[in-house]
Amino acid sequence: MSLTSDEDLVRFSRFLLAPEVSENSLQRLKASSATVIGVGGLGCPVALYLAAAGLGRLRLIDPDKVEISNLPRQILFGPGDAGRTKVQVATERLGTLHPSTQIEALAEAVTANNAQSLLSGTNLVIDCTDRFAARHVVNEACHRLGVPLVIGSALQWSGQLLVVDPRKKGSGCYACLFPTEDEQPAVIDAACGAYGVVSTAVGLVGLMQANEALKLLMGMPAPTGQLWQLEARSLGLETMRFRPRRDCLVCGGLGEE
Repeated sequence: MSLTSDEDLVRFSRFLLAPEVSENSLQRLKASSATVIGVGGLGCPVALYLAAAGLGRLRLIDPDKVEISNLPRQILFGPGDAGRTKVQVATERLGTLHPSTQIEALAEAVTANNAQSLLSGTNLVIDCTDRFAARHVVNEACHRLGVPLVIGSALQWSGQLLVVDPRKKGSGCYACLFPTEDEQPAVIDAACGAYGVVSTAVGLVGLMQANEALKLLMGMPAPTGQLWQLEARSLGLETMRFRPRRDCLVCGGLGEE
């Protein structure tokens, strides 16, 4: 299968030099859709790299407006965007930079009541939210829909990355690692703004999310059943492996090896 134009061949020529990437890989990416939840320090680089790589359709979900305090780490926004919805500004920026990607902007919050409807019809979800409760809602919705999920988080100099694929045996889910409120109601859930976050740390995690998302969308394997933990000050990266929990309230150990 060939790319659609000579311009595409020039644009993606360096990408195609990688032995794992073929024209079929890029065609698959061009025919795919992905949903980014949270257009902040994580979501901005994720959206940029997915669009730049030639993703066909991108859905952006975030109810928030741009604030001046966002600017050091949310790289799609500038001072003149303060007060505008993040998804609107991101759509305009990405439309200028990468017009071939169709963008759907939803300025609303993902909740337990609307998660499945907001996330349906997509090939992949990338969770870039900053609260445990939101990640649990997204994790459960993706499990029910059978859609793979790339979760990232960052706080101060540290970050985490987790790939969940309910289609894959032994994948487990977010709730296998982090108990839900029903299981551990005393968990303190606060946004990164309450504790601080370093722009480069959150940017690194966002790039890692984009990396795993591109692999999945192009049909390449991405590691599941493990939590990647980043320490940006020392550039340390550690992996913690885990198995699905039989008593998990979301997946119930389904797919356990």
